[in-house]
Amino acid sequence: MRTLTMRRFISLLALILWTPTGSWGASALQPWGPMGQIEAAARKEGKLVIYSAAGHAGPEAQRAVSDLFKERYGIVVEWTPLSTNDMIPRVLTEHQTKQYAADVGMFGFGSANLEFKPRGYLAPILAPSTMEKGTWRQDPAAAEPKDRDWLFIEFALHPGFLVNNNLVPSGKEPKSYQDLLDPSWKGKIVMQSPAVAGSGSGWFIASYKKLGLDYLKSLAKQIVLVRAVADSASAVARGQYPIGMAVSTSVTPRLLQEGAPIRIVRPKEGSYLAPKGMGLFTHAPHPNAARTFVNWFFTEEGQTVVSKNNLTIALRKDVGQDYIRPEFRYTEGEPYMVPDPADFSTERQRAIYALAKQIFEDKQ
Repeated sequence: MRTLTMRRFISLLALILWTPTGSWGASALQPWGPMGQIEAAARKEGKLVIYSAAGHAGPEAQRAVSDLFKERYGIVVEWTPLSTNDMIPRVLTEHQTKQYAADVGMFGFGSANLEFKPRGYLAPILAPSTMEKGTWRQDPAAAEPKDRDWLFIEFALHPGFLVNNNLVPSGKEPKSYQDLLDPSWKGKIVMQSPAVAGSGSGWFIASYKKLGLDYLKSLAKQIVLVRAVADSASAVARGQYPIGMAVSTSVTPRLLQEGAPIRIVRPKEGSYLAPKGMGLFTHAPHPNAARTFVNWFFTEEGQTVVSKNNLTIALRKDVGQDYIRPEFRYTEGEPYMVPDPADFSTERQRAIYALAKQIFEDKQ
């Protein structure tokens, strides 16, 4: 395995921290309009195709969103669930061959900024509902305020550590990230690799600046990596590992509901918020249906139905959290680790993924 040299650290860190002047100013783009005309044209199109990466919209959310959207606009929604590794080549092939199928995609910022945006496959999202002021727990355009071609769709709050009740007695669990470095936990902590798209990379991007590179190098020696998003939570529930990090926010609540012997621990440094988002594809075959859907999705009604059925925190302040397990609710004033908007550019994404690979996958 290659070691992470000081020269390599410095070059990666310099690329990550460099900020071009004025890149993150307020958007000057004007909203779509009039929406009445767009909605009328959408009804004539009658169909919408959404590609959804794992964790962005579960089966219950897909059904509820489809039913209500059809009731409102008479438009049939066709969902295609795809892993990130399957979605990227599929979209690239469709655009390269001009055989366009998808209108809207739900995927992470890594896919957006590393694959789709550099090729010009994402269009600006100028839905009027997304431009409301004073409405948001987090502005959906916070990641891309200049281009508005990838919007947050919800809060995915990762509480921190997942602990197996049978393997870790109450009171003996790690209560901070520093506790994970205790030699007794070496080889007993499982996490999805932060060098691939998923919950692991979401954790790394949200936390690497706060935790620091020296800490991350030490942590890398303690943990076991898995490749799939669902594997870490499932491994803890089975008792294969006593502790999981950066576990899936779609798999973990289901395991808790099913009575798996697991519990959530919020580290004192703070839980982390992993962004999930959507993009509007250029050359969408149903462009008006896509615009109508995106505008509706960010209204109170749209945010409520997707959040209640996806069991995630809505971006809008006027949507409650009573339907979310207490461990996964957002609380004003609590510490949270969140990604820096300056890290959402294509250049920084490449540098951050390379840094994660150097630390965690190329470790000795």
